[in-house]
Amino acid sequence: MASFESLCQYSLLFLHSEPTPAFIDQEKVQKEVHAVLTESASLSCEVAEDTTEVKWYKDGKLLISSRKFQIETLGKTRRLLVERLEKKDAGEYICEAAGQKLTFKLGVTGEFSLWH
Repeated sequence: MASFESLCQYSLLFLHSEPTPAFIDQEKVQKEVHAVLTESASLSCEVAEDTTEVKWYKDGKLLISSRKFQIETLGKTRRLLVERLEKKDAGEYICEAAGQKLTFKLGVTGEFSLWH
């Protein structure tokens, strides 16, 4: 039978184990995205489980699905689509899952032109 001391050590090891990665294939993620004014931009990543829920943030502010920001789930892919880009859409976007974060940088370039 295990001693109380060895059970405590086992419990501590279990509590301090590394968290299961929420994101997979991080090296394939396009973390810097450049898009043109008035167009749309797509930020996407893969999660470890189909059921993993993510939250998207822009400059620290939680985003909700709207005409401007479309939040999509397809299998293990999580995607944020930013529609009708404006200069103010440039910045840092974060995808958060299970307390883990992936950071994206969105750059918006070009000028709106009536002759476009």
